[in-house]
Amino acid sequence: MAPKVSHLSHRRVDLEPEATGLVEAVAKDSLGWELGIQPGDRILSLNDRPVVDVLDFQFHVHSEEVRLEVERGGAIERFNLDLDGDEYWGITFADPTFDGVRICENGCPFCFIKQIPKGMRRSLYVMDDDYRYSMLYGAFVTLTNLSEEDWERIEGERLGPLHVSVHATNPELRALLVGNPIGAEILTHLGRLERAGIEFHAQLVLCPGVNDGPELDRSLSDLQQFSNLASIAGVPVGLTRFGQERQSKQLRLSRKCMQTLPGNQIQVRRYNAGEAAAVVEHASLWQQRFRKERGETFFYLGDEFYLMTGREVPAGAMYDGFPQIEDGIGITRHLLDDVDRLVRRSRRGELQGARGVVACGTLIGPTMDRVVGRLNQECGTALRLHIIDNEFFGAEINVSGLLTGADVSGQLTGKTHGDPVYISSRTISDRTHTMLDDMTMKELSERLQTPVVPALTFSDVARDMRSRLANLPAA
Repeated sequence: MAPKVSHLSHRRVDLEPEATGLVEAVAKDSLGWELGIQPGDRILSLNDRPVVDVLDFQFHVHSEEVRLEVERGGAIERFNLDLDGDEYWGITFADPTFDGVRICENGCPFCFIKQIPKGMRRSLYVMDDDYRYSMLYGAFVTLTNLSEEDWERIEGERLGPLHVSVHATNPELRALLVGNPIGAEILTHLGRLERAGIEFHAQLVLCPGVNDGPELDRSLSDLQQFSNLASIAGVPVGLTRFGQERQSKQLRLSRKCMQTLPGNQIQVRRYNAGEAAAVVEHASLWQQRFRKERGETFFYLGDEFYLMTGREVPAGAMYDGFPQIEDGIGITRHLLDDVDRLVRRSRRGELQGARGVVACGTLIGPTMDRVVGRLNQECGTALRLHIIDNEFFGAEINVSGLLTGADVSGQLTGKTHGDPVYISSRTISDRTHTMLDDMTMKELSERLQTPVVPALTFSDVARDMRSRLANLPAA
């Protein structure tokens, strides 16, 4: 049913330059498009109340009666609408939070932002801990900076699922791991989400000798009580060479597993292969138990634990739909399963002779070597693998998603022979479309003098190769 609209007269106002609700795009044939809302407009209020973020907008526009104020060029248009309550508005905002980003108030010893030097992508330096980004984009938050008003909004609008950085449920240890005494209240905070019926996911950044072993047992035992907890991920701590230097200068500690210091600080370090293997074995016991009791794995390890020990990543069925794949949990299995489908579905000869260079980090290098060899053998491609050392962050940062444009260009210059270069799309910011060092794909392509193509899977690579083969001049 078409909305009944009463369009009231204009009035002019003086607005702050960074006023609320800047519209970036409006989908054609949407309700916003029908109302004449345009990029550059600002949504000021809904039902006579200011709009504070995109979640607020989404919650209040799905009503049968909507009063909307839109500003354009200093003039305000007011709409009174009678709706069905489920219309597609089609409005994309320039920023999802109109009142800024909630800044992190913690002091995690493994904070990635504190481990990077100046001159990187600007967005990397925003220490956000915003529950709205958690719901919208799967960002992990600690719940340490929520006011009572925030809690009431989360509960009242049922804002979920949320993604929570738990790390440990031991109150004292959790406070140390997030560098904030409020962190000790983690079970109280999770209990409040539980009572409100809000789904959430948990993450444990595991540090050798700190929150694995008996502390991991304690955390998993405590967390399994929450019926609204959808999944738990255990990922290994990552330390750049800058972070290692920072710890060395600040702490002056010997290389022991853990030392609590007078300043309530702890030292963290990377896992070695033997310690990682112990975590895999430990986790498998819990996974077997959860599959028996809950019918799902429930506790998932980051791919790094398997790759650094040379073990096969679990089968796809063990990931139960990949609930935390955006956090990298199961992405290797997703890639391998995609390759299986690609090989089965590729028509004979359609990729024959297709050339390209696949660039990846050192950790997944052996896996990618097998994949590239298989595609070359079974699909007739002529792909070459080039493993990129992370010279910028240091050898211990070995995942593809943390490669910089400078390392890729520096190590591939003169080695592409004009073939397209395929890199993981996880190296590229969805927001700025740049790599960690702010290098664009255009800049990287110009340095290498060949196209650079971000790809999430080898199906994406095959799609690009088919397109290039189709555009080759006839012999």
